[in-house]
Amino acid sequence: MVKARWLRVAAIGCAFAAAATLAGGAFGSVGSKHKSASSIVVGGIFPFTGTKALLSTWGTHGVPVGVWEVNHNGGVLGHQWKSSYVDDAADSVDALPAFRKLLLKHPTLVIGPFSPTIEAVINQFKPNNVADFMVGGLTQLDTLKNSYVFRTSSSDSNEAIAMAYYAIKHGWKSASLIFDNSANSQGFVPPLEKAFKALGGKIDANITLTPGQSSYNAELAQAFAKSPQVIFDSMDSQSAATLFSDGQQLGYMNVPWIGDDLQSAPQGDYAKAFGKTASTELTAALPASPSGAAFNHFLSDYQKVWHTKSILPTTFNEYDSVVIASLAMTAAKSTNPKVWVKDVMKVADAPGVKCSTYAACVRLIKKHKDINYEGASGNDDFNRYHNVFSGFQMVGFDSNLNNVTRGFVTPQELESVVAKGG
Repeated sequence: MVKARWLRVAAIGCAFAAAATLAGGAFGSVGSKHKSASSIVVGGIFPFTGTKALLSTWGTHGVPVGVWEVNHNGGVLGHQWKSSYVDDAADSVDALPAFRKLLLKHPTLVIGPFSPTIEAVINQFKPNNVADFMVGGLTQLDTLKNSYVFRTSSSDSNEAIAMAYYAIKHGWKSASLIFDNSANSQGFVPPLEKAFKALGGKIDANITLTPGQSSYNAELAQAFAKSPQVIFDSMDSQSAATLFSDGQQLGYMNVPWIGDDLQSAPQGDYAKAFGKTASTELTAALPASPSGAAFNHFLSDYQKVWHTKSILPTTFNEYDSVVIASLAMTAAKSTNPKVWVKDVMKVADAPGVKCSTYAACVRLIKKHKDINYEGASGNDDFNRYHNVFSGFQMVGFDSNLNNVTRGFVTPQELESVVAKGG
């Protein structure tokens, strides 16, 4: 037990050291350029350890790009953003202590956590006067009623519809579902079944995995008993490594698999574990509408911070979150969340003059114009539940496991499925 605890502490220390290095690389030039500016803190709650530690890489790549965009265009009311991260290990038990640790840094804004732990802390933001932009599509938040919490990523219920639509479009009309027993993964199942059946598909098997098992041969045999044309799946990376390895041995990796956005990372754990057919058979649904001026501007910023065009999943969501919060503060003329949280929808939603960069939007605000920020991840128009609605990019892989776009499912196509009862 002592050894295990020591190993975990060491892992957390290494993860935070890495995050600090990333932040330093992103913010070093900011500090030298704006030495006299006071700072405000954007906190990040991400899983640096555990089976979903991959998500922390996404978060710590997205937040710095948003910070770079704002800090290099005048900051927020004379303030410069700086970041501080804590580890929730994607575990609800660890999430609340992590949140309390983050409060010691006096954040004005929090990005995260991701879907696995948001419910453990969601009621802590308003009492502590901290606004939050969570990351992920947890379906339980589709009717969110919390004035301090927003999300710029589309719901998993929409992602499930996109997965079903993409399969039917390719003529795959019989499917098996393989989802682990987490609330996040199970949230996909009802809307996916509903959409697939509404489009004329048939579910052969619905398998619920217990994470961390040493073998999934029995579950795979059940899933493939009727020779489905496509597999839908969502699970943690450790379980995926075991399942995919078993699938390779049993010859089950030569049919199309459609996974959630966790599986979309270029050269990621999922794609590597899938095996040699990943370049032909593995597709992941990624909530985004990556096109237009806002996305191109984000991509330019991303290159300046990370020196690559190979963006990681959700990074545009974290970027948009920082920008929207900064615009709300500018419009409210206050960095106090009690004041500016009321302006989030004012700067993000129609009506208003459309703008796609922080600098352009600030100029309009200073001219006393109402604005409608068009984000890198989509239009970022929040509904009454503080959710957004976007299309989906269907992402595959080349032989080097870099991303290739296999297609898009548009908002209009999603709406057409809903109209059919999906």
